Amino acid sequence: MEAVGAADGTAARRIEVRIKAQELKKKFTNPKPMTGEDIKRIREQNNISQSSLALILNMTKESVSKWEIGEIKPNGAALRLLTLIDEKVFII
Repeated sequence: MEAVGAADGTAARRIEVRIKAQELKKKFTNPKPMTGEDIKRIREQNNISQSSLALILNMTKESVSKWEIGEIKPNGAALRLLTLIDEKVFII
C-alpha cells in the first residue's frame, strides 16, 4: 500500500512541477520593464555589488551603473534574470 502512496506522491510532485513551470513561463516570457530604482533596490535587497550583479548577468559593471541611473534599460535575458532575482525564484 505504501508503494502506491509513494507513486501517487511522485505523480503529484510531477504535476506540481509542470504547473509551476507553466506559471513561470507566463510570468517571465515578457517581464515588465524596470526602472533604475527597481534595479538598485533588487541589488541592495540581495546584498549584491554592481560588479557582482554584472558578473551574474554576464554584463559589465558600467551597464549595471547605467541601468541604475536610468541612462539605459535592461532587456532580454538580463531583464528576465533580474525579474527572477526580484521574485526570489531559484531553479535548480
